[in-house]
Amino acid sequence: MKRFVWMGILFSIIMASCNMDAFSEGEASLTFSFAVPLKTTVTKALSMPDTNSFVLLVRSNTGETLYNGLYGARPAEITVAAGTYEVSVRSVEFEKPAFETPQFGDSKVIVVSNGEKVSVAFLCKLLNSGMRFSFTERFLQKHNSGHILLEQEAGNLEYLFTEQRTAYLKAGNVGICHKMTTASVPLFNRTLGPGEIYNITLDASAAESASEFSIKVDTTALYINEKVIIGEEFSGADGSSAEKAVSVSQAKNRVGDTLWVWGYIVGGDMTSSSVTFVGPFTKDSHMAIAENPSEKSREACFSVELSKTAVKSALNLVSNPTNLGRKVFLKGAVVESYFGLNGLKKVSEYSM
Repeated sequence: MKRFVWMGILFSIIMASCNMDAFSEGEASLTFSFAVPLKTTVTKALSMPDTNSFVLLVRSNTGETLYNGLYGARPAEITVAAGTYEVSVRSVEFEKPAFETPQFGDSKVIVVSNGEKVSVAFLCKLLNSGMRFSFTERFLQKHNSGHILLEQEAGNLEYLFTEQRTAYLKAGNVGICHKMTTASVPLFNRTLGPGEIYNITLDASAAESASEFSIKVDTTALYINEKVIIGEEFSGADGSSAEKAVSVSQAKNRVGDTLWVWGYIVGGDMTSSSVTFVGPFTKDSHMAIAENPSEKSREACFSVELSKTAVKSALNLVSNPTNLGRKVFLKGAVVESYFGLNGLKKVSEYSM
């Protein structure tokens, strides 16, 4: 007996958000509808494309493609054998950084049993990340030539000082550089999460580099507003003081050095394979920090040993649960592995 997978997407935009409700299983057919007219799906931040233009992909775990085409042209039902299937929808293909190219979609892995009718509902969400820059007059006076260069493994994108568009990138690490005719000077790095949009203002200062975050949650994406001060003669932090603390991503390249590192306290109760991001916490001997205050990926974290009494007393999340999400500056020795991650041990000083 052949099996049937009944594929349906219900895009339900509620309170100007991009949500979807699951369909109930049908016996003979399945109808598709929008919870509200499509014209109302424009939010204050992003506008949803026509869902009929999404690309629907249905592929078995053996690599066989059962459907790869427009969602609007899909068959009412797709006949499959019992097994495991990867199903996904994408508003656009996104392979490298590009301007004004948000990618919406979702993907799921489903297991179909003999004779089962399965209804699949996708959650419509922003999959890539965005960055938009503005520049103070002081920055433009001191850096009036060249442009900003966004560097990722997938490709680079030039961001001119006059640019007004949002640059979209793959979620993950991105390097921000000042590209001049003969040289490219690294300014700082960021780790972008899916659905995050960074609004960054670049300023210039005589001899310091600092970073300040404020976070505002929008209906479609997490917006992070940031001000980065670039020193006139100082193109990056060196870890020599709290004022010149290096970021977590920079510290990962400084194994063996004792230096100042900044990050946000994002979790604790670590093991060799996990980080707890939500309290209450039970272990006061360590914590996890990251560049993103809302980080939920273990791989993006930096483990921190709290061994010195004064440091442990002030920072541990068991006694100080309100420290979660706070920015902290720490002086310690960078190690290759602490709970299986790059980390900081023998922390002797801190600042918050």
